[in-house]
Amino acid sequence: MPCLACGAFGARGLCSRCSATLSSAPERRVGNVTVRPAFGHDGAARLLVHRLKYSGFAAAAGPLSRAMARLLPADCAALVPVPRVTARRWAYGVDPALELARRVGRDTGLAVVEGLVPELWVRHRAGAAGRRRGIPTFRRIAELPPAAVLVDDVVTSGVTLSRAGAAARLTRAVTATAGIGP
Repeated sequence: MPCLACGAFGARGLCSRCSATLSSAPERRVGNVTVRPAFGHDGAARLLVHRLKYSGFAAAAGPLSRAMARLLPADCAALVPVPRVTARRWAYGVDPALELARRVGRDTGLAVVEGLVPELWVRHRAGAAGRRRGIPTFRRIAELPPAAVLVDDVVTSGVTLSRAGAAARLTRAVTATAGIGP
């Protein structure tokens, strides 16, 4: 079986070389949201996120979601994915946060509540260059338990998670990876 990150044969999940590149990332605060990333946005973690986000390779979510599940607070009541902007979901055929939330939910038995909807389109470019982009907005469409946790694929500047947290009225999140902060 090929490595989910690099494709080397003989691996079950991730090969030892890719596993060795997984780095931790510190908890951080963005707006009112405390974010716990599973990994830094480099090495195999970056490749897995990229394969999930831009190629729709759902198996790449497995190693990420297992690490994310270990970061959930003990009182977590439900998982709320931060939805991808509609135009990008259509273009790439996948909502990475929803895929990750579903896998974390399967691993933990927690319900996934699709309680936010995004706007149709936002100029893309995450990270430092993204400060010039349009700011994503979300609308809450469901009642969410106060102990629910937001789920997203990547946190960079934190604008998206901060806006989602404000709309959902939630203050905790787990992400697959964290890039360079603001």
